[in-house]
Amino acid sequence: MSELTRNSSTFNAISSAQKSKNHKEYVNPYAKKQFLIVDNVPEMQRAIAMTLTSFGAEKVESASKASDALVKLMRYDFDVVLCDFDLGGGSDGLYLLEEAKERNLLKQSCVFMIISGERRAAKVISAAELVPDDYLLKPFTGEVLSERLERAMRRRDAFRVVDEALLNHEYIAAIEACSKKIGERSEFALDFMKLKGSLSLKIGDYDSARSLYEQVLKIRDLPWAKMGMAKSLASLKQTEPALAIFQQVIVENDRVMEAYDWLAKLYQDNHDLNMAQSTLKRATELSPATIRRHKALAEVAQENGDQAQAQAAYATTLELSKASWHRSPVHYAALARTQLAGGDKGEAMKTLASLRRDYKYKPEGEWMADVVDSQIQKQSGNGPQAEKLLRAAAERLPQLEKLSADEKMEFARACYSQGQQQMGNDVARDLVRNNHDNEALLQRLSSLFDQVGMGDAGRDLIASNVQGLVDLNNNAVREAQSGAHDKAIAMFNKALEEMPENVQLMLNLVNAIIAEVHMKGWHESHIRQAYDYLQKARQMSPTNNKLQKLMQAWRMLIEKHDKREFLL
Repeated sequence: MSELTRNSSTFNAISSAQKSKNHKEYVNPYAKKQFLIVDNVPEMQRAIAMTLTSFGAEKVESASKASDALVKLMRYDFDVVLCDFDLGGGSDGLYLLEEAKERNLLKQSCVFMIISGERRAAKVISAAELVPDDYLLKPFTGEVLSERLERAMRRRDAFRVVDEALLNHEYIAAIEACSKKIGERSEFALDFMKLKGSLSLKIGDYDSARSLYEQVLKIRDLPWAKMGMAKSLASLKQTEPALAIFQQVIVENDRVMEAYDWLAKLYQDNHDLNMAQSTLKRATELSPATIRRHKALAEVAQENGDQAQAQAAYATTLELSKASWHRSPVHYAALARTQLAGGDKGEAMKTLASLRRDYKYKPEGEWMADVVDSQIQKQSGNGPQAEKLLRAAAERLPQLEKLSADEKMEFARACYSQGQQQMGNDVARDLVRNNHDNEALLQRLSSLFDQVGMGDAGRDLIASNVQGLVDLNNNAVREAQSGAHDKAIAMFNKALEEMPENVQLMLNLVNAIIAEVHMKGWHESHIRQAYDYLQKARQMSPTNNKLQKLMQAWRMLIEKHDKREFLL
């Protein structure tokens, strides 16, 4: 601790050196920055705050828990986050970083640095996988902190040009800003190429991403560019070259964890479940703190018929998720299901008890607990009680607006396993009709049908409902293309009454409204409806490529009519 507070002389030395080097007045890089310190030890909070103050920082906030930090991240626009790895109670800085990124609470120019005494390789790998800007090991001096911070801040400052666009999910605008910086051949041109590539992948512009990574690899053989190229090829269904690159990346550095995830996905898509499972198993051994990977391992093992591995992976998923934003009732349900499949009813009952305790008075958790209970009752030979619980859950399902696709699929699985095929089909049909263009979800649903012995019937259900949506979309689009925008709008509205969560329908409706306004002039009620659906689509699927293009068209329309209150 005493080493950390030896900072005034360090700051003065750095200041003098820079004045001498640049022959101009030194500009304090800390003065206008807003800092957040996240540490569950008050003494450490104060020590780091004093150090930052001695550097010249004027705005320093602190938080003791991840939840408190998230509240502050939502309230303030931080430039630097210094976060301890171990936040106590099973929570850590990596989960905070992941949730902040997922919830879009960190601007691109924000520095996120993890501070820790943790030296074990697995934890360090997990930290690197989530890409913090730096990883500072204790003990450290003020001089080291200053050097690392100033280096990270200088690099991150270059990204201010894309902050607003990314915080608003305007990825095409951010890509255009990156292109401009690349064209200027600035010091950070490669960094902007890296960001542009990742954003192109994010919005599904795989051809542009591939072209960019080809360009980078001609300049320099960079691991991130190889990974980007492999992701682009995989997304373009060029499986063999993608596999070769991912395998090469791991040979060159077996700690590039993301390569294992992509390899496993490609193996799974090619129905090589043994390779998919062994790849994920190796990855969880190298980086044991990543929840989504344990969940993926559990799902692949389940599909592969390895109940023991599935149960172990689901147990780890549940344990790791309890103190993170990944926490969900479905983790309890999945574990209980595999415990029952393994004949361990006693453990399944313990898992159910934990679910009821942890989600008491929370409707989604209590609903999921009844679904699990119905499975236990069925295996216990109490068929009438199992059916009563399942039917009650079916009746409550429409009122639970926050249920995830995973939770609905768990319910459908319970229905099929208990012979309630119609109830299961109703849920499966709803999932398909609201997600008819979500290839990953449809694949998982197809796998579920295989596991419950309904492979062919399930694929027919999926195909017929997808085709129905495609036909509806095509008919409405034809009306719009012929100039009958009012008919197209009516058709999309009617469809959305039945499928209120279908993002593609929302976006097609917005497109028809934009076209109608261009042709016939301002229409207040249609505009308000389109505005609401754009907001909803951006919340549900912010990286959707069609959404990104429509957001640009929407901005042009609103600015043309000078109705700035409808800007997103």
